[in-house]
Amino acid sequence: MKKFLTFTIIICLTLTAQVSYGAPKPVVARTLVPLFSLPENEKPAGFLISGNTLNFFGTSAGMTSTDGFLKSTNESGVIQWSLILDTGVDEIATTATKNSAGEIWIVGSSAKPSILDTSTVVPAVTSLNPDSVTAEIVPPIRNDLTQVIAWRVSNSGMLLQTITYDFGAPVLVRSVASTDFGIAVVGNYSTPQGSAGFVLQSGANGFVGKATSIGKSDTEINAVSRKSDNSLIVFGSSTEVIGGKKLMGVRDGIIASISSQGKITNVVRSSNSKATRSWQSSTPNLVLGGDSILGGKTEAVITKFAPSLIPIWTTRFASQTSAITFDASSNSHIMAFISTSAIAAIAGWKPKKTTTLILNFDSKGALVGAYGAPTVISPIALGFSRDLGVLLLGVSAKGVSIFHSLTR
Repeated sequence: MKKFLTFTIIICLTLTAQVSYGAPKPVVARTLVPLFSLPENEKPAGFLISGNTLNFFGTSAGMTSTDGFLKSTNESGVIQWSLILDTGVDEIATTATKNSAGEIWIVGSSAKPSILDTSTVVPAVTSLNPDSVTAEIVPPIRNDLTQVIAWRVSNSGMLLQTITYDFGAPVLVRSVASTDFGIAVVGNYSTPQGSAGFVLQSGANGFVGKATSIGKSDTEINAVSRKSDNSLIVFGSSTEVIGGKKLMGVRDGIIASISSQGKITNVVRSSNSKATRSWQSSTPNLVLGGDSILGGKTEAVITKFAPSLIPIWTTRFASQTSAITFDASSNSHIMAFISTSAIAAIAGWKPKKTTTLILNFDSKGALVGAYGAPTVISPIALGFSRDLGVLLLGVSAKGVSIFHSLTR
């Protein structure tokens, strides 16, 4: 009898353990709904969200030139204010951020004025890497745009400051982060040998010091995150020796720590010897979005890193594009990509054609939500607010539109 009871207890405990620790149930993908579309002459690069207020930034096409723009709308697309960012030459706006005062920094590239302002100091570029095919399609570098340009705008739409930095070579800005002193800007510029990444920082009155170059012939820097001590972490890809670290794959994704003095202090490279890797986006919580190409297979990759740059968790999905990442909160992270195959963790997800998909992960990397956007041809940017939920800016058949997850 005792043996029977013992056996029964063991069976019950086993069944209880199976129920408690079994595989999580697949999530159900909800469909994002459109809010509104933007005008055809506007090419938005992204948006900033606060409550139900959306600030769109990008490039507008005029009769004879291109200009940066910034506009604020409500959730129905009604314009609250609009600002054209024009210095009299061609400009494009490619990234933006808010500072602690609530002001908006919009950053991009511009042509050099035909008459040089002699009061402007033009600093030189110095390389920190004397040793010397990305998977993601990015805006081309225009030969006429050789200056980094940044506009500081109040939260009511008033232009407060414009600063520039002349590289003397074609330049494309990819990302910006707010610092205690101003902003930190990263991107890429053309060199006689090919292309290099750069890090550029500003103070209260403009860009300061010299731009830090990363690489000189085949390196790109696409994203930046700021640490609490105002040092930076930058992300991209390279086939060059960077910070003494040699190429390990066909092309490596790279992460580089930059001190507040602009010096490279640490470099981490991807290590698959047969892969082409790249990091394309980052968040303040170091949730990176990138891509991997191996054996003809392309995957979107999302990885959460510790401040020490050790990966905490990572996951990847068959995709046509790199992953775009965004922090919904310190414990909730979202990614967007174009899904090309079934995903077991999403109930019934077997797309008959390539489909834009947004996934929501918790702080430990567990999948907790999914949102499909079947009409989005190409995702541009992600956002989140308690009022509107998950937001996606993307190219659809109607042009560029904004979508969200919370119905009203």
